[in-house]
Amino acid sequence: MPLASFLRFFRSTPARLTLGFVSLFLVGTLLVFAYLSFQIKAALIAQIDKALLDQQSLLTVQYRDSGVAGLFRAIESELLSKGKRERNYRILDRNGRVVFEAGELTLPEVKPFKGVQDMKIPPVGGEPGGHARAVSFTLGERYRVYLAHSTQSIDRTMQGFWMALIQALVLILVVGVGLGYWLGRRFWSQIEAFNEMAMKIVHSANLSSRLPVRGDDEFAALASNMNAMLDRIEKLFQGIRQVSDNIAHDLRSPLTRLRADVEVALQQEDPVKYRETLERALEELQEMQEIFQSLLSLGQAEAGSLQIRKKPLNLSALLEDMAELYAPLMEEKEQTLTTRIPEGVTISGDRQLLAQVFSNLFDNAIKYVPAGGMIELALARRGERVEIVLADSGPGIVPEMRSKVFDRFVRLDPSRTLPGTGLGLSLVKAFVELHGGSVSVSDSRLGGAAFTILLPVT
Repeated sequence: MPLASFLRFFRSTPARLTLGFVSLFLVGTLLVFAYLSFQIKAALIAQIDKALLDQQSLLTVQYRDSGVAGLFRAIESELLSKGKRERNYRILDRNGRVVFEAGELTLPEVKPFKGVQDMKIPPVGGEPGGHARAVSFTLGERYRVYLAHSTQSIDRTMQGFWMALIQALVLILVVGVGLGYWLGRRFWSQIEAFNEMAMKIVHSANLSSRLPVRGDDEFAALASNMNAMLDRIEKLFQGIRQVSDNIAHDLRSPLTRLRADVEVALQQEDPVKYRETLERALEELQEMQEIFQSLLSLGQAEAGSLQIRKKPLNLSALLEDMAELYAPLMEEKEQTLTTRIPEGVTISGDRQLLAQVFSNLFDNAIKYVPAGGMIELALARRGERVEIVLADSGPGIVPEMRSKVFDRFVRLDPSRTLPGTGLGLSLVKAFVELHGGSVSVSDSRLGGAAFTILLPVT
């Protein structure tokens, strides 16, 4: 390929797309391998740590049951069965003197520590240093034991892993560039043929020329469509040159085809199914609209752009109104509502936003509390803040989910069969924080969950 043609090809869209996709794939592969490398190394280290802790338990039991002799026998047995090269057992007396040491792994002098930690191994006798995992523990009041296991096997495994990665990347690069070059050349040659034909038509004004159609791929479809367009343009120019009756003929033909298509479509339609489909589509659109509206409100609240109209607000009256509003629904589900709301508690807040907060909390409680369950609403003054607690006797929320229930689209129902969008508690948190307050969830004395809201008085 001449240099000028090669440079043109290199600047072409197929070539840039090829390089972009190959680069993206290489980066993605590298990220995947890096993640796998981290996980594999962590798993291998965890295996060594577990083995060290198991040996600690074994030696402790042997010392307790058989004394020092049993301890030494257990160590010798471990070395015989698992090898000495990557292990070290060191026992010191209360004065720090080494009374026993076994294994070919050389340990530096170390101070007592807790748990399992990483230890640097110095180079000895021309052997390179490295790292080991070690555990330190006491046996009675007389001895301190150090157990260590080298991580050289892990290092060798990871080196092999990364060598495989490099080979895979080179293979991907070679195959990707080669395949991309072949595909790029193929696409580029067809595009160049289209460009040459288009310029020939432009310069010669010969609308009878047509693009070559080869195969049945996208370029063949594009060439067919372009030829159809040229056919249409040619007919239009012929119509302009001819009398008005030819123009009318050209207009009548597409209108006739369009009418025929509409008539066929109407004959095949089922009005009942069509209406049912529209009704289902309307329901879905309404639900999506609610989600979009919630997301819009949530985004505005989190960005601080939501208009909040703080006014003196009788919080006691608002909570009484909310309890009265949801009382019929609770009666229908045979749920019992108790309230402890003192009169005259006022704050500065937006009634509409706070009403939505308590409405979402009531909706959640009613949805998850079974028939015959209890819901309790309590209001109390806590210094310069007020505390609102909505507790229930439902299934509760497991501790590991309590930090997530306020995230978007988080559902406590794994099967997602209960109604809801997973945005209610997110709105609760956003609107409460917009008032300078906080919301949390804990265990309820009724056996379920308790949502606690703290709001400043002013």
